[in-house]
Amino acid sequence: MSNQNPQGHEFTSFSPNFRIEVNNPQVGFNGPGIYDLYGFNDDGDVSLAGMTQGGIYRLYNDRTIEIIGGQNSERGGVDICITGMKGSILITAQENGEVLIKGAKVTVESKGDMHFKSGGNMKLDCGNRFDIYAKEAYCDAPHSYGPDCIATEDNANSMLNQVFKGLKAEGIARAAASAAGGPGAVAAINVADKAIKALS
Repeated sequence: MSNQNPQGHEFTSFSPNFRIEVNNPQVGFNGPGIYDLYGFNDDGDVSLAGMTQGGIYRLYNDRTIEIIGGQNSERGGVDICITGMKGSILITAQENGEVLIKGAKVTVESKGDMHFKSGGNMKLDCGNRFDIYAKEAYCDAPHSYGPDCIATEDNANSMLNQVFKGLKAEGIARAAASAAGGPGAVAAINVADKAIKALS
């Protein structure tokens, strides 16, 4: 069934659950619609694909969206390609969703700066070796304590560490110094005691 009005608004229903709509005069945030493919199931879940007068192509679905490619492609090729010509690419998981990227090999490359930001903890878990190559490297962790923390330049050049340098018990003394004042302060007393005995 097809309907049309003088403003050019036309829609064709192919079934009670699917229709094609052209020149919808209803104005959204990106202007009126050029065309829309509109469908819904018996539970009321809506699927919509179309273009607005402002140039946005929109793809909306109340449930899961699947994009699968490459079933008959040669191995080693590109099955799915997403390209932004002049702008950004934004991937967001709302609520408590996760963003998962999996592959036999994953490469993240930036022509400029690269930033990783976490509101909580960050963990790097390697099954083998972990290498870092840089002209300069800095670590700012003012609340790190204990012998397992990553030593900073300030920590290495502290007066106590310079005093301990060259001594037979240098390693034990450094551990005691780094733990002092932190959660390992009690254990540091025992470590320092061992260091004093070793010096004798």
